[in-house]
Formats: sequence, C-alpha cells, structure tokens
Amino acid sequence: MKSAHAQASPSAARPPWHLAAFVVATIVGCSSPDGVPTNANGLPGAANGGGGGTSQQTQPGGAGGTSTGGGAGGTSTAGGAGGTATGGGAGGTSTGGVDAGGASTGGGAGGPSTSKPIWVAAWADAPDSAGGDGGTNQTFREIIKPTVGSRGKVRLHFSNFFGKTPVVLGAVHVGVQTSGAAVHDDVSVTFAGANSMTIPAGAFVTSDEVSLSFSYGALLGVTEYVKGSWTSLTQHTQAGTVTSYATAANAGDKSADLTATPFNKVIHQTYLLDRVDVFGDYSQTIAAFGSSTTDGVASGTDAHKTYPEQLAERLHAAGRDDVAVANVGIAGTTVLGDSATAGIHRFVRDVLPLPGVTAVIDNLGANDLRNSCVTADTLIAGKKNLIAQAHAAGLKIYVATTAPSTFCGAQNPGKFGQRFVEGSGEEAQRFLVLAWARKATDASLGAAAADALIDFDGAIVDPANKSYMLPSLDSGDDVHPNATGYGLMAKAIPLSLF
Repeated sequence: MKSAHAQASPSAARPPWHLAAFVVATIVGCSSPDGVPTNANGLPGAANGGGGGTSQQTQPGGAGGTSTGGGAGGTSTAGGAGGTATGGGAGGTSTGGVDAGGASTGGGAGGPSTSKPIWVAAWADAPDSAGGDGGTNQTFREIIKPTVGSRGKVRLHFSNFFGKTPVVLGAVHVGVQTSGAAVHDDVSVTFAGANSMTIPAGAFVTSDEVSLSFSYGALLGVTEYVKGSWTSLTQHTQAGTVTSYATAANAGDKSADLTATPFNKVIHQTYLLDRVDVFGDYSQTIAAFGSSTTDGVASGTDAHKTYPEQLAERLHAAGRDDVAVANVGIAGTTVLGDSATAGIHRFVRDVLPLPGVTAVIDNLGANDLRNSCVTADTLIAGKKNLIAQAHAAGLKIYVATTAPSTFCGAQNPGKFGQRFVEGSGEEAQRFLVLAWARKATDASLGAAAADALIDFDGAIVDPANKSYMLPSLDSGDDVHPNATGYGLMAKAIPLSLF
C-alpha cells in the first residue's frame, strides 16, 4: 500500500477550530499569543472533523462529518455531525464514525468495530522538543515496546514538528530486538515505494505498510538513517526510561546491519519516530494523555513499567489483545499555557490523529499546580476545554484525579523529603481540583460531563497525609511513583471502560 507523503502537522498548520453545538456558547474568535484560535477565556475551541483528516482540512463543520481519505496522508473535508467517513481515522472506513456510539467499520475517531480490520496505534511517543547535538549522516536504532502484537501489517509515522529545516530519512528498517542494538526479522520500510523520504519542517510522514509479525511483549528496533547534516531533530526525551542506540556521526547508512557493532552510542531519546501502527482485528486505540507520570519518569530504565504499559499488560492478561494503548504523555507539560506542548494546544496533534482512537485518559494538570501555581478554577477551566475537544471529535474522555505531591511556591521546589501539613499552602488548590474531578461525570452536566473518573490519587495516596503518596510507592522525589506505584495506577483503570 503506497500511502506515504509529507503532511503538515495538525498543530503546525493551525486549522480553524469550530465547535459542535453542545460546546459552551462563549467561544469567540480571538487568538492566543502563539496564534492558536481561542475562546473568551483564552482557551482553544474544540477541533471537529473527527480526527479523520490529519492533513489539509477544508470547510470543517460539525463533529464527524464527511471525510474522504481522512486517514494519515489524506485530505479531510469535515461536514456535519453523523456524516459518513471513507477512509476515516487512519486506514479504515467509518459510517457515522465520529460519534462514539455510531456504527463504525474501521475507525473514524470513535467506536471502531471489530467486524473489519482496522489500524491502531500500537506504540506512540509525542514529540516534545528539538534536540540532539547536531550530526551528519548518522544512523539511529530506537527500541520500542508495542502495546499489542502485530497481525502481520505494520507502518511507521515520523514527525519533524519542531524542525526548522527539512530532514531526510535516507533509509528506514524495522525489526525485532535480539538484545541491545541487535535485531532480527528486519525489513526495509518504504515511502510511496521509495527507500528515502524528505520530511519538510513542521510536517510528518507515514510509511507504506510492511509485513512484520510479532507477539505482544516483543521489543522492536526501528532504525533510521538520517542523511545529510542537521543542527537538531524533533525528539521525545525518554528521561532514562528506554535505552536506544546511535552510530558515530558520519558513519553512514547502517540501517540494514542487524548487529549491535556500529551502534556504539547509547541515547535516551527517540528522534523523528512518533508512532508505530498495526493493522488487523483490533477494536480501538486508547490515548494516555498526560505529563511525566504518564510518560513514566522514574519507572525504571528499560523496565517498561509506565502506567500505560502496565495497563497494556492487564489488557493482555484479560485476553483483550484488541485494545492498543498509545502513550502521548510528555514530561513537564501542562494543560494551560502558550507552549506548543500545552495540553489544550497539542490535543489536536497528539490525540486526534491516532488511528482507531475512541477514548482518552486525561492525566494532565499536576505541573499547572506545582510549577505554574495556577488556581483550581483556572486549571478546571482548562480541563473542561479538553473535555469539549474530546467530545467534539466523538471521543470519550476519562478524567484522572491528580495524584499527590503538587506543592508549589514556598513549599516547592527544593523541599522534597520534608512533609508539610495535609492540604496546606498551595496544595489546597489540588484538593479543590480533586473535588471537581469527582463530580465531573455527573449526568446533569450533559455533554460537558466526563465519561468516567479514574482515581489515580486514591490508588497511591498516603492515608496518613493525603498530600503525599505512600512512601513505599514513592520513587524518592515526592512527585513520581515507582514501578509499583505506576502498577497500582494501572489497576485503578476499570477494563470495562474498553
């Protein structure tokens, strides 16, 4: 299937934001400092079109309208709610595909059916910055753990979102990790039949599908030869959780080398690669949206014990190999703000284009409280905006309670290990956010209600001082759980939601 060509990123393109009828009527056409259309409260409106078209969008209307070729690489024309999508989502065909309850055969933004095979996001890493020390003619082998096995068809997605200049993928391979940087069952990846692909600045590309089968639990090695010179590359910083590898600069194309020998440099980033999709008898992708406690900081190097990965373990153990979990958490990010990585802005970039996505777990907000010291009301307004964006795209959204240890101001930073009185100082704002979250699913809120509550706070809180997690679950910084704590967060998610 020759489907690959460069697309402008949904965020980079800054498409118009139009709201479905149920979204709050105060939305007006003003802009934030970085040019994102906003409402009267400075929050972006909800993007419609069902997440089907990830490239050019024309004449957007209500959520889930008519989408032709709306998967990765297509042009989406969004019409009214309940419209018909052909090729909606990435790779499927959806009828009424935006509305979560609509009859769907293959994956608009909501409710894909198992009656026909669909694409799902088996693994994801949301781009967070431009990084690296610059380089020339270098090959990277990036190690990833998909959340479902492959039924035989795989495709790769690459982002140059933060790039200021085009980047050339001179060659790409994907195989199963043997150990370290060594791989086996390696296959060459093409783009519209070509071995190389140039990604324009701010754009992304999806490869052709390749034949590769692997079971759940396998680690993959995605190898990229980046041709030419660059000063930085779009990256996701792994914060020590995953080890990947690189050759020396000017080593040339080593993408077909199955051994570890040329990959003599250890890195803790994924460059350019931001998603691996698989095709088959899957039902849905669940988006895990959050900051460092979603990204998995302090979960252990190469342990693969982030909460989304442990959720995937639970699903696999329960026989739910049809559900993929896409981790689109970025450490240090917030709900609010002008940054491209603020949740209200990146939702359209990191969640809506996921193939087969039906629901999102919102675990953002700790950094708004801890680092930005915002009031509860301000943060709640931002989280309501995420609910509106999800519902406008036909997605369900599950609000997670913000876990303990979000002191700010005089009590943070630099005071880790010193316990303050429960709920004192600025921590009182988190308690107010918790109170809101626990009522956010109330049916009286109508379309503004979250679809479920996930109690991460209750899973790890210390009953002796509810401003902190249990010491046995603390990684040592009073902010991030350890692998056991992340496991309890995963167990707090009812599998019946999926």
